Amino acid sequence: MPISKPFFAAVEGATCDGRTLERVHISQMAKNFNKQVRGARVNLEHIRGYSPTSDFRAYGDVEEVSEFEIQDGPLKGKLALQIKIDATDDMVALSKKRQKIYPSVEINPSFADTGEAYLMGLGMTDDPASLGVGILEFNAKCSGKGPLDGRKTSPECFFTAADTPITLEFEDDAPTGDAGKNFFFRITELLTGSHQRFSKENGELKQAVELIAKSQRELLDKTETFSALQAQNTELKGNVETLNKSLTELKEQLAGQDGNFSQRPPASGGNQQSNVVLADC
Repeated sequence: MPISKPFFAAVEGATCDGRTLERVHISQMAKNFNKQVRGARVNLEHIRGYSPTSDFRAYGDVEEVSEFEIQDGPLKGKLALQIKIDATDDMVALSKKRQKIYPSVEINPSFADTGEAYLMGLGMTDDPASLGVGILEFNAKCSGKGPLDGRKTSPECFFTAADTPITLEFEDDAPTGDAGKNFFFRITELLTGSHQRFSKENGELKQAVELIAKSQRELLDKTETFSALQAQNTELKGNVETLNKSLTELKEQLAGQDGNFSQRPPASGGNQQSNVVLADC
C-alpha cells in the first residue's frame, strides 16, 4: 500500500471535548509511538466498523509520527503533530475525490502504565465543524455524556479539532524526468503542500523562492545539456586520436620501405651486340 508524505494532523490547542492538546502531549506521542507496541488505524469519523465491507472499515495505518514546530504564519511557534500513513487503495481513492480531507487524531493522555500521551488512531472527516466548533459549542451548552464518547477507545481519550484540510500525497507520486524538473517540483511541493496552510503571510518569500527554483531548474537543464555535449566531445576526441594513430602508423610504414633504386637505361633500339644505334630521335 502507498505511504503518504508527512502531513500535519494536529496542532497544540483546543480539542473537540473542551480539553487542550498540550505541547508535551505532541512531544510524547512523537517519542512513544511504536507500531510494535500499539498500532493506530485510520478510519472515518472515528467510527470503527466491524465488517470489512462496511463504509466504516479501516482505511490504513499510521506509519510514522513526528513533531514539528511551525516557523511562520498565524500559528508560528506552535508545535504540530506530523504523521505519515500507510493508506489503503480506498483511502487513496477518497483523497483523489477530495472526500474525508480533515484529519483528527485520537489521543490517550496517559497510555497504559507509561503516564504519557499516545496516539490511538486517526479519523478522517468531511466537515471540520463535526469534530471542531460544533462539538465545542455542544459541550459548552450541555452536560453529561458528549456525542463522541461512544467512539473513544477509552473514556480518558480525546479527539483533536479537525479544522484544517489536507491533500494526501504519496512518496511514489514524484514525477519522473530530468533533474531540473524534479528540483522545481520539490520546491513547489514544499511551498504549496500541507505546510502552506501555516504560512499565509509569506507571499513575497514564496515568490522569491519560486524564482530561485525556476532559475535553478534552468541551470540544471543547461548542465545536463552541457554534459551531453561533453560526452559527444569525448567521443569525437577518441575518434580523432584513433585517426592520428592510424596516420602515424602509415607514415612509419612508408618510411621503412627501401628508397634505393636505379633508373632504367634509355632504349636506343640498337643491337646490344653490335652497339649500333638504329634510331636517333
